[in-house]
Amino acid sequence: MYPIHTRIVAAVSLALCATLSHAADIQIKMSDKSQTDGVLAFDPGFVKANVNDTLVFIPAGAGHNTRSLLTPSGAESWKSPYDKEFRVKLDKEGVYLYACEAHKRMGMVGVVQVGNPINLEEAKAKAAEESASMVLNKDRFTKALGQVQ
Repeated sequence: MYPIHTRIVAAVSLALCATLSHAADIQIKMSDKSQTDGVLAFDPGFVKANVNDTLVFIPAGAGHNTRSLLTPSGAESWKSPYDKEFRVKLDKEGVYLYACEAHKRMGMVGVVQVGNPINLEEAKAKAAEESASMVLNKDRFTKALGQVQ
């Protein structure tokens, strides 16, 4: 039998490994009207995640999809079909920007921070560029990027 301190160390190590390796599914609704952000919005519009978490985009209205506008270096871009649940695994640290293709001009956009925001300045520049062509909700990117830490 192993001494008690060896068993305690082993148990704590296993618990720590299980906690660190657990990736989360983060649900984001694609909706015609959000409780917090008004019309044509992703809910929530800002998400803070960890590397290996998965975004789960859920249609909560018709005519929506999600497409990446900016991903950190080395991360894969994405484009979902319309009106279908869609999953995106976040495998790189940084800031991700995305939009609904049909409603981007209406400001249906979102931001995800994964770990450290290593590309924040690039994300701010891209968000300003995209916001310039919006006719509604021009401040959504600015508000979401204001939550990045």
